[in-house]
Amino acid sequence: MPKFWMSGGFFVFLGALFWSLNAPIVKFLTLDSFLICGLRSIVAAIALCAFIRPKRLNWNRWMLLYVCSYAALCLSIILALTKTSAPVAIGMQYTATIWLFLVHLIQTKRFKLNAFIPVCVISVGVLFFMSSGSDSASSTGNLIALCEGVFFACMTVSAKKAAGTNPLGLTAVANIFTGLLVFLLAPSSASKIPAMSGLDWGIMLILGVVQVGLGYAFYNLGVQKISAQKASIIALWEMILGPVWVALFLTEYPSLPVLIGFVIIILGMLLDVKLSAAPKEPADNLLENITL
Repeated sequence: MPKFWMSGGFFVFLGALFWSLNAPIVKFLTLDSFLICGLRSIVAAIALCAFIRPKRLNWNRWMLLYVCSYAALCLSIILALTKTSAPVAIGMQYTATIWLFLVHLIQTKRFKLNAFIPVCVISVGVLFFMSSGSDSASSTGNLIALCEGVFFACMTVSAKKAAGTNPLGLTAVANIFTGLLVFLLAPSSASKIPAMSGLDWGIMLILGVVQVGLGYAFYNLGVQKISAQKASIIALWEMILGPVWVALFLTEYPSLPVLIGFVIIILGMLLDVKLSAAPKEPADNLLENITL
């Protein structure tokens, strides 16, 4: 048995922990959203560039799927934030748990009640979480946000196939691609870089190195050791911890639907731990054998 702090679940939790820092940190920034998205990816890529060892990466269709889905996820969140409420824009990426379950069901044609029950409970919790901002939602923003779950699911599955023996290098490559793509699609955002203050740069360094760089590096490390669906469930800690940091450091407290969502999501996580501990047949490794 591996030590807990070296387990895949712990690495994924660390990734979610670092992702959750996004909520309070971005509150201090008044920069263009595309500038934040592109620049933090460039900073993350620079921080991790020493780990890019091409021979230890799998340069195949899974690599293409990973970098494209990673960039699409980052861009869709930014676009959704401009058109719908923040809880919807952030929370919809975690519908990935549902998509991963459906993919497993279609490929194996085997319905597993032990996997289905936690997914249902967690989905209800995510809906409660997102309902806290439905007053400012728009159909276009919601549609964009709906795509986030698909991109997150594709990213999670392809990470297992593309990383080879170098998940940190994979994270760096994805951030190089994303940063360049964002500034290519929104070139005007790059022109605002000279106007950034020292405080802006300090916060961007934290976002790039810690929130994005370390967050996705740990997630990619963890997803090599556990199933894609298990990783997507553990990643839900971002939804729980983000508002907690905002409450602790900015004294902005979550609404009642968010609190209800917290409780339901945690219940779903506990159910997943309990039910996944039940004896399984050897073939029941979720999504380990997904093929394109």
